[in-house]
Formats: sequence, structure tokens, C-alpha cells
Amino acid sequence: MKSELKKINSPLFKEVRGRGLFVGVELKNDLPVNGNDFAKILAGEGLLTKSTHDYTIRLAPPLVITSDEIKQAVEIVAEGTHKLEKLNASM
Repeated sequence: MKSELKKINSPLFKEVRGRGLFVGVELKNDLPVNGNDFAKILAGEGLLTKSTHDYTIRLAPPLVITSDEIKQAVEIVAEGTHKLEKLNASM
């Protein structure tokens, strides 16, 4: 999951980090948008995440997740990233 998320090329991302399936996506700290905005966008797309430390979202899928479900989650994050970029530009 982490390696696929790192392939999302966004100027808003500072870092993608994690261990195993426990992954965090950190946004740059100088943006008008934050992790709460990103978590709300992703929830609207059907992916539940947790905003932590203002600029990070946490993904913690169950251990029984399938590779197809991981692909779907990464696609949702990619689409949500485009929406977050539009929101950032409008602020």
C-alpha cells in the first residue's frame, strides 16, 4: 500500500510513511488545507481515514484486506488528492 501511495505525485504531499499496512500521508504544513479536509474528502468517497497531527491522515486497513481492496483504496486516495488540490487552489 505504501509503495502505491508514493506513486501519487502531488505537490501537496510532504511524505508517505508507515510500516506494514499502517500508513500515514503527511501534507505540507504551509497549506490552507489540512488533514481534516483530506479525511472528509476521502470519507465522501467511501474510504475512512483518521486525521492526526493536523496535517497527516492515517490509513489502518484490516489485516484481512485483499490486494483488490488495496488497489481500490489507493485509487480513492488518488481521486481524493485531485479534489484536495482543487480545494487548496480555491482557498
